[in-house]
Amino acid sequence: MPFFFFLSVLFFSFSFLADTNEELTVSTSENWNFKPSLETITSGEIRYLNVTHNKELFNSSAGSWISRGSGQESLISLRSPVLTGSGACGSFLILEDGLPIRPAGFCNVNNLFEVSVNLASMVEILKGPSSARFGGNALHGAINFKSLKIDEDNYLKTETNDDESFKASFQYQESSNWSLGIALDKDQGFRDSSGFDQQKLAFKSKNNIQNWQATTHLNLTNINQESAGYISSYKSSLRLTNVNPEAYRDAKSFRLNTLLIQNEDNFEFQLRPYLRYSKMDFIQHYLPGKPIEKNRQTSSGLHFLMDVQSFPDHKLSFGINFEIASIQLEEFQANVLTSSSAFNNAVRPQGLHYDFEVDTNLIAIFLSHEYLTDDDFKIFSNVRAERLNYDYDNLMLDGRTRADGTECGFGGCYYSRPADTDISFSDNSFRFGFSKKVISNEFFLQFSKGFRPPQINELFRLQKAQTLADLNSEKIDSLEFGILSAGENFLNKFVLFSSKKKNYIYKDADASTIAGGKSKHQGIEISGSVDVNPMLTIKYAWSFAEHLYDYSLSSIGVYEGNLIDSAPRVQGSIFFNIFPVDKLTLQIEEEYLGKYFTDPANQYSYPGHYLTNFRGFYNLTSKLDINFSIINVFNKRYAERADYSSFSGQRYFPGLPIQWRFGFSYSF
Repeated sequence: MPFFFFLSVLFFSFSFLADTNEELTVSTSENWNFKPSLETITSGEIRYLNVTHNKELFNSSAGSWISRGSGQESLISLRSPVLTGSGACGSFLILEDGLPIRPAGFCNVNNLFEVSVNLASMVEILKGPSSARFGGNALHGAINFKSLKIDEDNYLKTETNDDESFKASFQYQESSNWSLGIALDKDQGFRDSSGFDQQKLAFKSKNNIQNWQATTHLNLTNINQESAGYISSYKSSLRLTNVNPEAYRDAKSFRLNTLLIQNEDNFEFQLRPYLRYSKMDFIQHYLPGKPIEKNRQTSSGLHFLMDVQSFPDHKLSFGINFEIASIQLEEFQANVLTSSSAFNNAVRPQGLHYDFEVDTNLIAIFLSHEYLTDDDFKIFSNVRAERLNYDYDNLMLDGRTRADGTECGFGGCYYSRPADTDISFSDNSFRFGFSKKVISNEFFLQFSKGFRPPQINELFRLQKAQTLADLNSEKIDSLEFGILSAGENFLNKFVLFSSKKKNYIYKDADASTIAGGKSKHQGIEISGSVDVNPMLTIKYAWSFAEHLYDYSLSSIGVYEGNLIDSAPRVQGSIFFNIFPVDKLTLQIEEEYLGKYFTDPANQYSYPGHYLTNFRGFYNLTSKLDINFSIINVFNKRYAERADYSSFSGQRYFPGLPIQWRFGFSYSF
């Protein structure tokens, strides 16, 4: 089956020289009506910001927080806490042109470095449960990166900074039916023995194949990173040091898909075969023994969508998704551990800890409906049913012994390998809502259910005495009310949301992965822009929210009503865009992150921070622009992320010191 999809995609890819006069685009917003919860970042903003890290791009989205780690590492928060752990990434779905970049069940918390951000033509952020349309892993939301746009100007953009880092992006096309984009980064890092080299390539073509319009997209990424770990202080000179100079992360990805569209009578048909591959090797420097993990996946699938256009005032869509994947994971500790506690030295042995393969298959069907009355009253709904199967094969001895079968002290080795098994998860979700236009306002109300199946690492990468992870899919119910107001010189979004999550997957005091946790999430989001006068535009994005535990387990410090760790109540940014003279644009960004607790018991906290960033853009000629910026203008000492560990206490990823950047862009 993977070979069939590979041949299908390859056939359509090599026909890119055919002529066509229409560009095809895929947008999540075409399938999602709750506009206040959908944020878009335009190509102009992407080009203007020219970000070094994804975090810088998402400051303009209310309720979104991309927590920067080392280099290109990140953790995601969309109307949620910053989630950690082996399955945390399963709560957020990362899409490219509406297609998930990873197979279901095998996410990666850092998988934003597998998308070509600075080559994207738009970024769409969907906050809140989105499973009814996009499936599992859209529990708290989804992020869609629209690939590079054909018919854009050719350009070369470069930038350097005071660390002597360098990055460049390039887009080129000679005809109207294909485009090539390349992005290169060489970052020295501001901490000792840190930095990364990153290369990304995107190719897009459009063509006609008999009665089908086809758009093919190829994406390649590679990153070689020298990682820096947590430190005990973000205020002292320790913030520039790295206690893990040996740490690294090497990752690459490949994605190829072709979107085929045909219009026939009152139907529009879409077919999209796709092929994906990713591979990553890295040292788990945060664990005793510092084992090396190697993982890879090859996946393929087919998306089918049919839009029915024969009913007046109604829009009906029906879709089916098929996907298969082959996943491999290995964890190996190169050296004997002698520097930790007697317990850790005994239970974390040298050699292989895990070595397994998982074959997955997914089938999903969904239905979408809209009804629009003559007085601009719209009713919309989505329903989805999905089945995901895991066929797990342990390539080592079952249980918690060493690789050679000998026993560890203290009752057994820390790493536990379940026996071969076959597990399936069947889930369904729905969404229902309405909107009504009243003069310059549009009112929205919706109820939605989301889900995410347990991830492979939660099911098969067990610890201590656990031999079976009896888990159910996490579920969330959400009610949202929003108002979208627009005028000649302003746009404002207001959203009120309340959600409850159950079957929360977590680790108990015995390091067993179990389900049964509960949480509550409620808040207000305000975002928009206003043109004060021809020389000043203000843009803002703020979130006021509470994320609470709704269960108690004293052995791990969780008590009902406590604030969830890594969940600030207040966060947001305000942008002052100033146009003092013709051809010159200045931007002052004020970024605020409120206080948050770093442990479930709410005994430790990070006070939050307030940062100022400055950017400028000047048109030297019709073809040549220069850009300049100062990040962290007042050189605040802050933490990009604060955490608490029972082993090491308070720990931090330090924030960037003051950094200037300068570059140019040439269009041709």
